[in-house]
Amino acid sequence: MTPLALAIGLVRAWTHAYTWRLEPAVRDRRRAEIESELWEFENDPERGDHPAAHMLVRLLSGIPDDLFWRSEHLSHRRTRLGTGVRIAAWTMATVIVFAALWILPLMSTGTLPPLPDRPRVVMKAPAPPPPPPCAPAGYPQFTPCVP
Repeated sequence: MTPLALAIGLVRAWTHAYTWRLEPAVRDRRRAEIESELWEFENDPERGDHPAAHMLVRLLSGIPDDLFWRSEHLSHRRTRLGTGVRIAAWTMATVIVFAALWILPLMSTGTLPPLPDRPRVVMKAPAPPPPPPCAPAGYPQFTPCVP
């Protein structure tokens, strides 16, 4: 599993966690928005050198906004966020933070060993082809050769 695939999996897990037990229409619309964002990021040719790190930073910086978004959608239903849901959301957020802190150092590039010297390639030109054979005597269409 690549670091980017792992980061995308964390985003999907977080999205499923904070949209859990919402109205199906609201939940599905939000999950589709996130899937669209993930698809666009994954297929962007100019996404940068460390896409997994970028994805994890976006995930971590967006957690407060996601929790605020959830509380807004719960207030429209005139329901309070239950203690169990709150604990589950904070637990998931904590797991994601620790996973990101564990993955980010693994993606850093360490000092690479020096490249070996370039191989020395000596190209030899092939020998020229031998001269054509002499024409036998009695054939006037050929130029006779001088031995």
